[in-house]
Amino acid sequence: MPQRASTVNLLRSLSNILVLLVAAVTPGYGQDPPSGQRPITTLKIESKLVAVTAIARGESGQAISGLTRQDFLLKQDGKAQAIIYFSPSSDLPLTLALMVDTSGSQRDFIPDQIADSAGFFPALMTKPQDRAVLVQFDSEILELAELTNSVPTLEEALSKLSDKRGDLAGGTRLYDAISTVSHLELGDQLGRRAMVILTDGGDFGSETKIGAAIAEAQRADIMIYSVYYSRGGGNKGALERLSNATGGRVFTVGPTMSLKQVYAAINDDMRLAYELGYRPPESHPNKFHKIELSTIDKKLTIQARKGYFSK
Repeated sequence: MPQRASTVNLLRSLSNILVLLVAAVTPGYGQDPPSGQRPITTLKIESKLVAVTAIARGESGQAISGLTRQDFLLKQDGKAQAIIYFSPSSDLPLTLALMVDTSGSQRDFIPDQIADSAGFFPALMTKPQDRAVLVQFDSEILELAELTNSVPTLEEALSKLSDKRGDLAGGTRLYDAISTVSHLELGDQLGRRAMVILTDGGDFGSETKIGAAIAEAQRADIMIYSVYYSRGGGNKGALERLSNATGGRVFTVGPTMSLKQVYAAINDDMRLAYELGYRPPESHPNKFHKIELSTIDKKLTIQARKGYFSK
């Protein structure tokens, strides 16, 4: 359990993990209203629907905007499903976790990570409903800033990011951190959900296995963005597995890509994603179902989670 687990409500309900935000909008939504004001979107929970956040990419990897519901094809367990909800994800609130590996293998990267992360929170948190949490992990899991919409609070916590906590055990509880944050921090939040993890992918000392960590993120509909920091060690393959299964991406920080560039790419994903929803067939609880999302235009590729667990 994290060192400050007492500060977190350990009894948060998971009943809303697999939910969709259904927008009831004013007439003419998607068009410029005569008054010049944006239409008000009213959100409600529809627990029987499955939400899928998706990013469409062109042949060169660029995110594609302007698609409609009719451009997408969706299957569950190989069977076609009707898409009954569709919206640009940028219209929905964002819940975000920035998670930083502070174990020994990452010690030399921490000063640069603090400096390069300075603009991360204000760039992504553009709505009053947006929330974020900051976590560091090694042999322990420490919440530096609880879930908040205060950018100054998050930036102050970021400045205190440190590996100087007497990490005598020398552990890296990556999978435990993913499971804990999925469960305690993001699982019952509404709207888009994403984790950004700065690490080399090595895990030492977690009670949680990688498959269970993926399952927790999938239950909470969280996209994992892995940022690989290493001089040749770690486990990049594990990061690819985590991100691919949840609809995220893997980046490598090095001579050709800075952390600031990684953040800019993630920001583009959050702005240009689509939110789709469908009503799944009846199923036994806690059963994994495969999701296949594609577009009619076969030149496009789709970044989205690979499945979900029925309630």
